Order: sequence, then structure tokens, then C-alpha cells
Amino acid sequence: MQQVIAVILRELIILKRKFWRYFFSFSIAPLLYFITFGWAGRQSLSPGDMGYSAFLLPGLIAMSAMTNSFALSTEINVARFYWKTFDEIRTAPVADWAYVIGEMAGGMIRGFLAAVIVVIMGLLFRVPLNLSPLLAVSVLLTALVFSALAVSTAMLAKSHADQGMLSSFVITPMAFLCGTFFPVETYPSWLQWLIELLPLTPASHLVRAVAAGQPLPLVSFAYLMVIGAVFIVIAILIIRRTQD
Repeated sequence: MQQVIAVILRELIILKRKFWRYFFSFSIAPLLYFITFGWAGRQSLSPGDMGYSAFLLPGLIAMSAMTNSFALSTEINVARFYWKTFDEIRTAPVADWAYVIGEMAGGMIRGFLAAVIVVIMGLLFRVPLNLSPLLAVSVLLTALVFSALAVSTAMLAKSHADQGMLSSFVITPMAFLCGTFFPVETYPSWLQWLIELLPLTPASHLVRAVAAGQPLPLVSFAYLMVIGAVFIVIAILIIRRTQD
């Protein structure tokens, strides 16, 4: 457990030193999306009420948790390619699972903070939102899944260019396809089943249901739990392979 805490403390120190930089990066994109789609698009998509904004906000919460948790992969690669702190950690008595869990915790903290900023933004815009412990659990579960994915992909990247390519192929399509801005049902039926398998889709379903005060969608919750566990195992195996 001390090994995990050591890795988490390192991530918290980085977060503390770059807090305002992270704060503005957490805020700008959701704010632009909310203004563009929530204000400019509201009259055409849901005229006369806040229906679309209420739909959009939970999607932005899930998407912010995803993008900022997955951004952990960039930090890991900076540590690998430039600061060489990854090599130092590998030579220290830190177990593979402890490194993965510690890095994931750092990514989850960033993803959760980003989601909190979007929630505050929604409250300032007076978008109806049901605040509850389940909402926090949903965001943390989303952040867990994409933090684990971030550790896995970071270890597969051979350069920053590789990491950017992975983000383009993995994160960008999910941000726009997985029910953030429009219901999945608006897509062709042959595409819907594929979109439903992408991790952000059940995360959006989960956050949106909880934010609306609806019953917890157990299928989405269970799917995220399973896929999160799979990503953690994959991350540990990939980390272990770096010793070979």
C-alpha cells in the first residue's frame, strides 16, 4: 500500500504545481461545447426549453472525465521519454500492480476534478441536475476505466507522435459518437451496436440517468466494472512486459 501511496503523492505534487494550468484546460473545451451546442443549438434542437442543455450536460461530464483521465497517458510518456522518472520507478521496489493503481488514482483525480468543474458550470447556467453520491460514483467509475486505458496505451506508444495517433483513433471518435451531443438512437441501426460497445457510451448512459434522478442502469454499470477490470489487468501485463 505504501508503494501505491508513493506513486499517488507524486501525481498530486504534479497536480499541485500545475493546478491553474489544469484548471483552465479542464474548463475551456466544455465551456465552448456548452455555449456552441447548449446555447446556439438549443433553439433548433429543443426549442423553447432547457431540454437539450439537460441532455448535453451529463454527456459533457462523462466526456470530461474521459478526456482528462486519459490525458494521464501524455504525462506518463513525458516521464518515460524526457524526465526518465519512469525508469527510476521501475528500478525502485514498486510492484507492477502498485504502479498501475497509483497512476490510475492520479488520472481518476484529474478526471473527477474536470467533471466537478463541468457540474459547477452547469449549475451556473441553471441546468437541472440531480446531485447525489451516485453521480460521484458514476464519474469515478468512468475515470477509472479511462485511466486504466491510459496506462495501457502509454506503454504501447513508442513516441509522442504514437500517443497523439492513439488519442485520435480512440478518444476523439468516442467524444463525438458516444451520446455526448446526440442520442445514440439517432445513428443508423447498423452503427448503434458498435457505438454501444465503446466505453464512453455506457458511461454517458450511467451519468445521464443518475443526473436525471432515474434508476441506476445496472447493465451500463456492470459493463464499465468489467471493462475497467480488463483494462487494469492489461495495463499490469504490459507494465510487466517492460521488464523483459
